[in-house]
Amino acid sequence: MAKLEKVEYTKMPNVRIIGREVTHEGKKNPVPALWKQIEKDGTLEMLKKLPLAISGCSIGWMGDAKDNTFKYIAGVIAVEDTPVPEGMQYRDLPACDIAKGYLDRYQGAHNLVVKEINANGLQPDYSFGWSAEVYPEEHLEDGIVNYFCPYKK
Repeated sequence: MAKLEKVEYTKMPNVRIIGREVTHEGKKNPVPALWKQIEKDGTLEMLKKLPLAISGCSIGWMGDAKDNTFKYIAGVIAVEDTPVPEGMQYRDLPACDIAKGYLDRYQGAHNLVVKEINANGLQPDYSFGWSAEVYPEEHLEDGIVNYFCPYKK
């Protein structure tokens, strides 16, 4: 289980998530293999050269959930309307308030951040239909990851 260091409440502008997409369904998790693939084949470095809304990080966007399935995009947080490179998938996210959790690892991040949102008299805003794990390059050595979750008052 992850340890929550802190949560910041901030606004995220309109952005476009761009990367490679997999469907997570059932017990087999395709996400680790996806990350290995985009790091090995140069996709991640190519994506980091796009105009980025939040630079210095990569993102694992999760959304389009239905039953026990969801879509996962490993990529970057680009400026809205950034042209999508051939072979990549994307999601346009409207501006929203987000809780940005700082954790020592990803496992259990969603529940920890939601608990903190609720403890502050706020609610997660599932109407946006997504959440994301964010990997800041500045924290690669110390292992800190971020978890973004839209919230409302």
